Amino acid sequence: MTASMLGKMALYFGCWDSPGHFLYDVNGLTVYDRPSDLPWSEGLMDSGFLKNRKVRDATTGKVYWTVGGWELWYAFFWWDRSVDSRGACNSGFYVRGFGYPEAQAAFDYACAQFPHVVRRQSPPLVLQL
Repeated sequence: MTASMLGKMALYFGCWDSPGHFLYDVNGLTVYDRPSDLPWSEGLMDSGFLKNRKVRDATTGKVYWTVGGWELWYAFFWWDRSVDSRGACNSGFYVRGFGYPEAQAAFDYACAQFPHVVRRQSPPLVLQL
């Protein structure tokens, strides 16, 4: 597959700086009008991916991923207690503009776009390839 004709975009779903899961752009602004080509529902982004994979609800730093959509979006998701210590808290990067297979490059791009999210993780994030 080829990279998206729409260009690179990275979004973050999770807790920005206080409890509550929302979709954010790279400037930390809540995205109310999500991109029409983003193929996943909020229910999947809000721990659905992890629950579907039966990933134990614990902060391990392991980042899982999948791809989807006509414009090929990457979803990177992990359990995250860095802002909200309650159970079932997760975070995710949603990235468009990369071909397949370019999971590592797409993940690296997302990490560069959201450095404060990456820095606050303990243990550090590790993409599971």
